[in-house]
Amino acid sequence: MKKWKKTVIEAVLILALATVIALVHNAVNINGINPFRHIEKIPVAGSGESNDAQGIVFIGLKKAKEFFYSGKKIIDARTVEAYREGHIPGAMLLSYYDMGKYLEKVLPFLSMDEDVLVYCSGVTCDDSELLARELYAMGFTRLFVYKGGFEEWEAEGLPVEKGLPGDGEEDTGDVQ
Repeated sequence: MKKWKKTVIEAVLILALATVIALVHNAVNINGINPFRHIEKIPVAGSGESNDAQGIVFIGLKKAKEFFYSGKKIIDARTVEAYREGHIPGAMLLSYYDMGKYLEKVLPFLSMDEDVLVYCSGVTCDDSELLARELYAMGFTRLFVYKGGFEEWEAEGLPVEKGLPGDGEEDTGDVQ
């Protein structure tokens, strides 16, 4: 019985130590998250064509083309590898999974009250919505998520740009 009790105590201590290490790692990691934020409570306006929406609005190809041709800000939430293989011209790379790496380089190009389009791969990709929720939590209120994403954009024969800004091959973390 004593051996069983000792094993349980050791397991609890190992679990507690692992939890502390994980929390410290999250706190100092450039991509760490705030566990107390409530991104699930962010207003989602659904789909719409209104430009008056506050929060996140899901849009289709027609509205995404309007963003592109009017020169509004576009953010690619995919990985650097996917961005390098092809992206909407002028889109800034802000990979959802590497936000900390690109955020400080992208934020100076954005205004809290301007329209911002966020996209990822396609309809099965949630990275654009997750990134839009994070941006909303930072204070951006006019966010549009293009659910068709790059797959639909490319399939429609719309303009595509390849490579990274600068040299096109090395990941410098630079944005447009």
